[in-house]
Amino acid sequence: MTVLVVREIEAISDVDIVGWANRHKVARVYSDDADYVQLVRCNPRNAVNLAEAHGHLRSLIARYFPDFNDKSDEAKEIARKLLLRRIRTYLDSDLEPFQVCRMVSPIEQKYDFPVWLGCLFDACDWMHESTTREQALHLRQAIEQILAENAERQPFGSE
Repeated sequence: MTVLVVREIEAISDVDIVGWANRHKVARVYSDDADYVQLVRCNPRNAVNLAEAHGHLRSLIARYFPDFNDKSDEAKEIARKLLLRRIRTYLDSDLEPFQVCRMVSPIEQKYDFPVWLGCLFDACDWMHESTTREQALHLRQAIEQILAENAERQPFGSE
């Protein structure tokens, strides 16, 4: 379910879905599932196969977790935690601004402009793939504000 939510907010790509399917310990209950097998067998260099990865993941989740809704409060909380983890990583690593900003619009659309996004939409305005960290100093300020506002919602020792 987490992988689906993460893909829905564009924090990962279809290549990442295929990688996940090949790395994680498969549950016996769906190890023979046709959609799971297609994910494992997908060649990430084959555009046709790769284009189907997201659909295979959605189908797999729908069958084995029929009550899960990727727009639910549970999914929204998964997205929030992932965003917080990603922006913390941005501050401490060499992630590029676009790797953070490409998640903003899908989160806004799927979760109806959640307050925990803070002013990321404004900070990411006009951001593109070639924007450097030096050109996006304002993004750091927005991220620090979001982390400060969400600090009290993080229990001690949580991610």
